[in-house]
Amino acid sequence: MLHKERLQKLQALAQRENIAAFVIVPSASLVYLAGFSMGLSERPAFLLVPQRGEVSFLCPAFEAERVRRESGIEQLVTYTDEEGPVLPWAKALSDWQLGQRVAFEYRASRLLEYDVMAQALSVPIELVDARPYLAELRMSKDTTEQDHLQTAAQAADLMVAAIERMLAPGVSEKQLEDAAVQALAEAYPQAGVAFISVASGGRTALPHAGTTDRIIEAGDLVWVDLGAVINGYVSDITRTFALGPLDPELERAYDLVLAANQAACQAARPGVTAEQLDEVARAVIREGGFGPQFTHRTGHGIGLEVHEEPYIVAGNQLVLQPGYAFTVEPGIYLPGKGGIRIEDNVVITESGAKVLTSYRRDLRKG
Repeated sequence: MLHKERLQKLQALAQRENIAAFVIVPSASLVYLAGFSMGLSERPAFLLVPQRGEVSFLCPAFEAERVRRESGIEQLVTYTDEEGPVLPWAKALSDWQLGQRVAFEYRASRLLEYDVMAQALSVPIELVDARPYLAELRMSKDTTEQDHLQTAAQAADLMVAAIERMLAPGVSEKQLEDAAVQALAEAYPQAGVAFISVASGGRTALPHAGTTDRIIEAGDLVWVDLGAVINGYVSDITRTFALGPLDPELERAYDLVLAANQAACQAARPGVTAEQLDEVARAVIREGGFGPQFTHRTGHGIGLEVHEEPYIVAGNQLVLQPGYAFTVEPGIYLPGKGGIRIEDNVVITESGAKVLTSYRRDLRKG
């Protein structure tokens, strides 16, 4: 159902920024604001949040009852396949005398939604990216959202445990992935797999390696990067394991990544900026001699999306606040040898940060 308090905050932002309306397409932001989800299709549908007054929803006529039941939205503008959305929407916009400065979420919206709005308004639209304003609302998780994130983190820990139990020479990456999926289904029937990737051997030097049918060998390095989704909220964890003695350079890299992870988790607190936290992790690895091999940001926000604001990266001067949830995932990648990443989920508290993922971080050797 509609989250009225969140909508009121978004309308306050619209008034502050002189934005006539926010256009929210089927996306995580629609779930956040309206409490229901639907897929993008050739039939455009979107929530219109004006500066003031009642929100409305444009959708195909056959979807009207579902939208009304799942969202509680009363002001629906519907269209048939024969007539299309433009004329019904144009009439509604004319009645509401909507302004031209309209905010679309650039990452979620398509030209299709823009075209419907532009034709219906019959004037050029002054485009505004809605994402920064939606992020302003979505970054700070309330207690219910934090509980969902904690449950998702516990589910991710369980998935990693299932992989480690099965980890041995002769097993394929795909078999390890399947073990994690099965463990999640058995322990959390209501959950889903947000994503999963298992890499082994030299493939671990690829930060987004994906899972293959490669057979794991004695002496391999193996990392697992995965997440569960429960009640719409996700987790994102990475753990790295070794099957036997490692090349000394890789073992030193592991120790540095673990130290960088721990340092950043300890430094995370209100008042620290995102770029300062990135530098905490990066400095550990740079001072250890592997600076150029840490090739990505230290972290990203988690919530209704696996990747959302805040981004823990150089240049981001955003000040961390209580309720902000994100990953801490330093890594070192050595082409031809292998890669290390250790990733945890944290949420900022009033005095520091709570680490949601708890699976052990020591380098397994067997």
